[in-house]
Amino acid sequence: MDIQNQTLDIVWVDTDSALRKWCEYWSTLSFIAVDTEFVRRTTYYPVTGLIQVSEGQQAVLIDPQTISDWAPLRELMVNQDVMKVFHACSEDLDVFDRLVGVLPTPFYDTQIGEAFASAQWSLSYVKLVKEYLDIDVAKDETRSDWTLRPLTDAQKRYAALDVIYLAELYPMQIERLTTKQMLDWVLEDCESLKWQYQQNNDPEQNWDGVKAAWRLKPKSLTLLRRLFIWRDERARESDVPKGQILKDRTLWSLAKTLPDNARDVGQAEDITPKQVRLYANTVIEHVALVNELSADEYQNALPAPLPSDAGDLSKAMRSHLKALAQQLEVAPEVVLKRKLLDPLMRHIYEGSPMDWSNPVFNGWRKEKVVAPLLEKFAN
Repeated sequence: MDIQNQTLDIVWVDTDSALRKWCEYWSTLSFIAVDTEFVRRTTYYPVTGLIQVSEGQQAVLIDPQTISDWAPLRELMVNQDVMKVFHACSEDLDVFDRLVGVLPTPFYDTQIGEAFASAQWSLSYVKLVKEYLDIDVAKDETRSDWTLRPLTDAQKRYAALDVIYLAELYPMQIERLTTKQMLDWVLEDCESLKWQYQQNNDPEQNWDGVKAAWRLKPKSLTLLRRLFIWRDERARESDVPKGQILKDRTLWSLAKTLPDNARDVGQAEDITPKQVRLYANTVIEHVALVNELSADEYQNALPAPLPSDAGDLSKAMRSHLKALAQQLEVAPEVVLKRKLLDPLMRHIYEGSPMDWSNPVFNGWRKEKVVAPLLEKFAN
């Protein structure tokens, strides 16, 4: 279908009073479609250029450059009676967390929903609209700088369509999921996405994700953790990408060598002279603090990758999960992502305790996925 000549009802909101009135209206609805446009090239935090909201009739474009009172939108985002509908919302969560200080709740992600509805994983918005509405959406403004003003008519139209069609197709997807009796599963996974977002943004929780961290000894791991958390704090304060402070492989190299002088700091992998000037003293201070610790205060060693003879177990478990996905008629990644298979494999292969804190291992997966896996392979 050609959309070039369609007339859209687009409303530009750039005052606190107008935003308040729209939020009052949206709070009376059962759902709204939401999207954001932002840039994030040289900053730690996303720089929001636009927020789009639609109930399916009008597309409201909110200008964050002129709004000073975000309280009405904040209240709307946590209004339990209004479902906030997004598509591929992981970065949108970051925008709302930064801009208004809350994560949308309840919220629904149509990309997650479609992985259950039609077994298509990570489906783009363009393909989703084509799937449900048989409309071809142009994406020629994808790389626009949304912080520049004024926005062009083409940019406004592009932004409006991102929510107009989303609001239209959402009930259709809900109907499919209700027929498959999987709507509750999708809602659980949307909540799990928020949990994962919070984990990913907490350096205390993800410092050990540095590549090859498992190769480091406990003392070096202790330094790695300290430097990782310091780097995150510094990047937030300066609002620059973490890698601009120090890259992961630089942190790993410093942790391995435990340098106690600026010259040795300068030998770290992928470090620049400027970074040495700026951060050598801080690195040396952290090394000194680690040197003062006793061995029982060091980080525990991280588990090494499973040995090659665990390959047969991995293959068998993945084959089981693929068959389960076919049986349920969902995308294989929905059943259990490969990254999340590792702790289950370790539990079965090594007898290591399971960490059940990840909500992905609970809810619908506990009965349909995890329990059958353990029963089949743990014995």
